Formats: sequence, structure tokens, C-alpha cells
Amino acid sequence: MVLTRKSLAFSGMFLAALSGFGASADAELRAGAARKSIVPPFPTQMGGFFDRDQTFTGVHSPIFARALVCDNGATRLAVVATDLIGVSRELVEKSRAAIADKTDIPAENVMISAAHNHSGPSGFQRLNHYGGEFNEPLLDFLIQQITAAVVEAHANLTPAHVGSGAGQLENFARNRQQNNETVIDTEVAVLKVTRADSRDVIATLFNFTGHPVVLGSDNLLLCGEFPGQAQQTVEAVLGGVALFTQGACGDVTVHRSGPPFLEVERLGRALAGEVITTAEMIRPTNDAVLFSKFQPVELEARKLPSPEQAERQLADAKQAHAKGKADGLTGRKLSRLGRDVGAAETTLRMAQFASRAATFFEAATHASVHVMQIGPMVLVGIPGELFVEFGLEMKQRTRQMTGKSMMLVGYANAYIGYIVTPRAKATGGYEQSVARVNEHAGRTLTETAMQLVESFVE
Repeated sequence: MVLTRKSLAFSGMFLAALSGFGASADAELRAGAARKSIVPPFPTQMGGFFDRDQTFTGVHSPIFARALVCDNGATRLAVVATDLIGVSRELVEKSRAAIADKTDIPAENVMISAAHNHSGPSGFQRLNHYGGEFNEPLLDFLIQQITAAVVEAHANLTPAHVGSGAGQLENFARNRQQNNETVIDTEVAVLKVTRADSRDVIATLFNFTGHPVVLGSDNLLLCGEFPGQAQQTVEAVLGGVALFTQGACGDVTVHRSGPPFLEVERLGRALAGEVITTAEMIRPTNDAVLFSKFQPVELEARKLPSPEQAERQLADAKQAHAKGKADGLTGRKLSRLGRDVGAAETTLRMAQFASRAATFFEAATHASVHVMQIGPMVLVGIPGELFVEFGLEMKQRTRQMTGKSMMLVGYANAYIGYIVTPRAKATGGYEQSVARVNEHAGRTLTETAMQLVESFVE
């Protein structure tokens, strides 16, 4: 459901009357940050990759839940960035409830996101993408650590200043759906929070767009991937807590070559370098404006073929690929036919699973948009793998409407899977084959977010 401008304006006035929307001219911003380890003290499955079902065997580098809490006397909010592949709705709702119980932060003012790290413990509601045994110990552990990070950040509140900036990181990412470096997002958005009486950094919140899949399915060591390396490097250089948020990376991956763990370090340092350069040029001010609006959104499920239809489609795709080989096709043309086979195989698995677990798809239709403002920066949280075109559009429209920069925070507050464009529906590929919501979901989420931004952001 997309809200109308009229209903949004009314709800904005109502919110202002109840909770002190925005901030008065003499308001003081206070901020605090903290981090907690999310390395499970027991064996558990790692997130990502259909062909990896083993539990992790060790830890290559630490992984964390990092929290930033901000307060201006009228509004209090929290942003949590985790080194997980995703966060389930249950994980978020229970963490929010625990945070609200232990602090005076309203549950709906807490945004919990994931880096989409494929080398962390699975943050999904279930052990694997298509269901499985419910992992209660992991769920309880993650709730405990996420809550502890926010509670500590809340306890650390101190007078603060805030500023924002943006850098550019070229030759880092590519669009894997279109196989080019044109439809990508090279922006490195940075929010710098410092103590009001010094240059000491409380937190550096940054955002970049690219799949953390440098380490493959053969890796069984927990690792923060390149975002984790970037956060550690920023913390080592600038101090404070560094929080990475993932962008609209549904169809964007990163360039890599050579030994995977060395590539994680190289890419992480490259990203950190741009964050540090950008942060050092920011001059924070007493901009105490805070805002948070969490809006449920109803989407439509993707229409899947029956298992029998999917089997026929797979047979046709295999036949077309074999014919292409026989006819001497090479390069992109043959690669496209091979990709069609892979997509048809995935669609068949999805159709078979949907035939016995329809609620899995129905659950993805209950989505949300979360819009926050922290001083000069707007955050838009989307609960899945949004294609980059939507993220680029929202950034441009936000600048046009408000004059402010925006972070598109993917994998926020839930996980509904890939959110593809109508073009991707037509061209196919892995992302479309595994999507749970239809090709119009991205437009619905985009328009809802932009209406919230236009109505509420100062």
C-alpha cells in the first residue's frame, strides 16, 4: 500500500504533536556508539550459497553488531549495522522489543540492517534460503548481542556534532545482471559524528553498494568480508565506531582477483581509504534534526510456474543451450544460454518449494520502508536486495526535493529477497529466478519512500 500525500501529511502532524518532531533551534544533539561481537559460541550454519550447508569451523576475523544512538531531547533513534547476510523480521521485532524495554528508544525508531556478508552466521529466520530447522540458539544470541550494543551506545550518549559528505570509488564494482560498469553506484556516503567539545569521533556511518561475495562457498571461516575490513580500518584510523550499511546491491557485485582473503583486505582498505578521506573533509556542526518513520508496505508475490511447468522450461533451456553449442555459438551468446539454464534450475527449486510452503512467499509481501534523518543525512531502509537503478533514482530525487544526501540502506528490518526491475523480469537471470515478490515491488517501495521523504524530511 502506498500512502497518499494527504495521509502522510496528517500522520506527520500527528507524530509532531505527540513526540516532538524535528528539533527546536536551541536543541542539543547527543550521540553514543558501541559494538558487540556476534561470533556465536557454538557451531552454526553460515549465510549464503546454496551449495554450502556446513557449520563454520573457525574465525578468520571478528564480526560485530555496531550501534549508533542519537537524541535531541524530542526524538531518540538507533541505527544498527550487523556483519550478517540478512536479518529476519522475527530477529528485528524481538530485538526492537528488547531495546525498547531496556532504553527509552521507541521500537519503531530502531533500524537494524545487514552488510549482506556471505561469510557470517546466517541472520535469516531459518537455516537456509528455502527453510529448514529453526535455529533458536542463534536467534537468541543475535538478539542478545544486538540489544547489548544499543544499550551500551545509549549509555554512552554525550553532546555531539554531526556532518556528512560523499566520495567516489571507481573500478570497484560492476553490474552482474548487465555485465557492465555503467549501471552501478560509485558513491561512498559518510555521516561523521564527533564529540561537541573536540574532534574525537564517536561514530562514522558509511554506505557503499556491492555484494560481499569475495569469499566463496568453500570458505568455512567467519569473516566480515570487505565491509568488515573497511570498518576495522576506519576505526583504527579515525577512532570511534564505524558502521557499514549496504546499498542497493541486488544486481551489483565487486571486482576481485587473486587469493580471496588477500582480496578481502585489499578491497576493504580501498573502501576505508575513501571513507577516511571523505570523513576528514567533513566539518560537523550542531545540526540536531532527528526523524524516524517506519511504514509497513504490502507487495504482491511473484507468480511462479507449477513444478511441472518449471520442469518443461528447464528442459527447453537445456535444449537451447545444447543447440547453441552445436551451432558454434561462443562468448556472450552462449553464456546467456547457460545463464538461462541456471535460472531455470533455480526457478524449478523455487516452484517445488512453493508447492509445499506457500507461506514462504506470502511472508515476503509484508514489507516496509524506514526513513530516518540524522542531521544532514537521510537514510532509507529497504528490507531486501534492491536493484541499483531504484537506489540511484531515490538518491537523485531526495537531493532534488530536500537538498540533502541519502543513504539507501538495503537489507534493513527484514529480508524479502531480490527486488528486481521490470527489465530484469524480461531479461531473466539468477536474481529474477529466485525473487519472491513481483517486478512491481521496487516501484511501490520507491514511491512510498519518496513520499515519506518529501513529507517529513527537514
